[in-house]
Amino acid sequence: MAKILSYQRPENLEEALSLISQDKHVPLAGGTLLNASEDKEPLHFVDLQGLALKGTERSNGKLTIGSMMTLDEIMKNSDCPDSIRLSSRSELPSTLRTMATIGGTVASGNSDSQLIASLLVHDAEVTILNSDGESNVPLQEVLSESNSSGTQLILSIDLDTDGECVLEATGRTPADTPIVSVAARRCSDGDRMAVTGVASTPVLVDPENPTVSLQPPSDFRGDSEYRMHLVKILASRALDLLNGEK
Repeated sequence: MAKILSYQRPENLEEALSLISQDKHVPLAGGTLLNASEDKEPLHFVDLQGLALKGTERSNGKLTIGSMMTLDEIMKNSDCPDSIRLSSRSELPSTLRTMATIGGTVASGNSDSQLIASLLVHDAEVTILNSDGESNVPLQEVLSESNSSGTQLILSIDLDTDGECVLEATGRTPADTPIVSVAARRCSDGDRMAVTGVASTPVLVDPENPTVSLQPPSDFRGDSEYRMHLVKILASRALDLLNGEK
């Protein structure tokens, strides 16, 4: 964990944005990523806990989740779709779910995040505050490198809640982080599918041809060819479930 040069707790969004725009000032949400970091560079921590960014709200078929909602709170929230609740539970051990936030999870862009994959297939949009004001950006764009620069705060995540969603995953053991996982959703205007473990972040893929353009990495958990094989198998299983086949 980085050495703490100072700790500040802003009272409003404008103050928070001003602070994190300064050199070596970083936002502190749940703190799980900062605690796990091997970077020892001294930093100023800007605590976001006092900014009223929690809670859920339903409106016009969409669900808004505040960025400071913890994974444990989401897992227990009946407003959230089952796929979001289940993937929140599988994201981290119980000891960390009470601290880790959905905003921090999105900001991390973790390639293995089943929660991010679930959000992608629910057509998630992220409300972001930066020096230009507030804007709603598709999650897929937030995850891309072209949108990772600049100072910004994640305020909330909006998602569609209609349709049916299924999750499939394969790991070395049931308790391990999956080598590859698939989230798939069927709604009135077609199917969505997202995959983890095949790129630098979870990615949306074509449900009918999920391996197109993928170039998975190789590591001790599985080489690229094996990961491509898993994508095909898990995608097929997910579509079978959506089609009512067991």
